[in-house]
Amino acid sequence: MATTRDYIPKIRESFKELGNKTIEVGVFGGEQAWLAHIHEYGCIIQVTPKMRAYLKANGLALKPSTTTITIPERAFLRNGYDKGKDEALSVYTDFISSMITGNVDADTILEALGTNLEGKIKEYATSQSEPPLHPYTLEHRKHGGSNPLNDSGSMIGAISHRIVGK
Repeated sequence: MATTRDYIPKIRESFKELGNKTIEVGVFGGEQAWLAHIHEYGCIIQVTPKMRAYLKANGLALKPSTTTITIPERAFLRNGYDKGKDEALSVYTDFISSMITGNVDADTILEALGTNLEGKIKEYATSQSEPPLHPYTLEHRKHGGSNPLNDSGSMIGAISHRIVGK
């Protein structure tokens, strides 16, 4: 006599879990989140007399007509996601098959997908060179290199993921 198991309730529960959770990938909190936001969207900084004097004392004399400094958009989170999502999702579909057979649960799938997307975004961020840094910035970098997003590596290192339940 053969023993049969009904996996349908477990499969339904796993799919319900997937539908009730989301994956967030980014830089969450602290100084690195602030810096990531500036790079992701760019910003315009008003030049103050104190800033003008500081820059001049450090070798960058601004023209009197310069009233703002623009940090250009370097959308590494959005573009890194767009570039890496298809490959990451192909891994996701393999996991769904394993979930259907009962070999993997929803949390394992979400964790693997989050880790994969996090890696894709970090890879994208470390490969960027555009828009280039201002010569003054290049000259005053702590660790050298021309990647506009990676001087010390701390911002890119702060990219992480989290699973959020609805």
